[in-house]
Amino acid sequence: MKNTFLIAFIALMALCSFAQNDSTKYSFFVAGHTYGKPGVNNPGFHPPFKDKFNYIQSRTEIKFGVLTGDIVSPFPVAQDWDEIDADIDTLGLPVYFAVGNHDMENRPLFESRYDSTYYHFVYENDLFIVLDPNIDGWNISGNQLSFLKQTLASNSENVSSIFIFFHQILWKEVDNEFNYIRWNSSAGRHESINFWSEVEPLFSDLDNQVIMFAGDLGASWSSDVSYDKYDNITLISTGMGDEYGDNFIIVNVKKDNSIKYDLICLSDTSLNCLGQLTDYQVVDMITNYHQYSTDPKNVDNIWTESLIEFENPTLYIFDIQGKLVLEKKTSDQTKPVIKTNNIPPGFYIAKIIDNHHQMTIKFYK
Repeated sequence: MKNTFLIAFIALMALCSFAQNDSTKYSFFVAGHTYGKPGVNNPGFHPPFKDKFNYIQSRTEIKFGVLTGDIVSPFPVAQDWDEIDADIDTLGLPVYFAVGNHDMENRPLFESRYDSTYYHFVYENDLFIVLDPNIDGWNISGNQLSFLKQTLASNSENVSSIFIFFHQILWKEVDNEFNYIRWNSSAGRHESINFWSEVEPLFSDLDNQVIMFAGDLGASWSSDVSYDKYDNITLISTGMGDEYGDNFIIVNVKKDNSIKYDLICLSDTSLNCLGQLTDYQVVDMITNYHQYSTDPKNVDNIWTESLIEFENPTLYIFDIQGKLVLEKKTSDQTKPVIKTNNIPPGFYIAKIIDNHHQMTIKFYK
């Protein structure tokens, strides 16, 4: 009898290990890759995630959820979304969708049911922005980029925190600090994307704390979770689908506008079997990324006045297909670093990189 009571007590403590006190203003959950294991078409969500619905419901401070893509298995049909809608009805909370590549393998079906794939809303004086990198090869461009700029211009000065959601891990590049992250897939990714050149700079100069979420983890070959923070920006990726390491995240917004995270484990009876989300931090500062575009009509050489802070940088020039056409180590900052007279006419992207900085230059020859 005593052993039975002890087991019940331990189970209760595990369930309540993330219980919030009166300092929490509200909470919401973020879950990625919720269709689950690759190659398996579950009826609705990944079963271990559904097993946590009772826990989510028990925490009355959780007001809604956000799914960060690959909500349904590849090439979805109406039944797949019917099953998701039924599961959400069972959960009994509002749930917002940030679409993944599999969800968009039938874009007309999704849009006929749920309308636009990028949008924003304000909750408790915090701004929430959902983006769709699937539209343009992981770029946020065209009308969507205009939407993002306008949303920030209209809201950033009037809100506390800004939360951004998308599926793909846009901040990872093969040559930057975040290449330690093993994502599920690079499907649909263009050779060069504009996260660091056009998207991230929209947020890095803001006074708000900015938290970005991606959801393309969860396969057996991918990372379980990632958390990084520098300056005013936090970058988090999460997912599920492997037998081990499956997780979702509960975000707790405090009354003083600070933010705490609960990393919820799906692959063990203990909710906190994966530890604290912040323990996964690898990056706490980043290379300074700069963007500079030349006049496309008159380019013979690109000079180094703007590169004064670079130390012995390496120059890489890529053509529009992403092929490397020139690589050069330079140390003399009083001479032109790019001589374009030896490359054929066309559109090029140059990257100048040292140990602390990166500049991207777009130019025509």
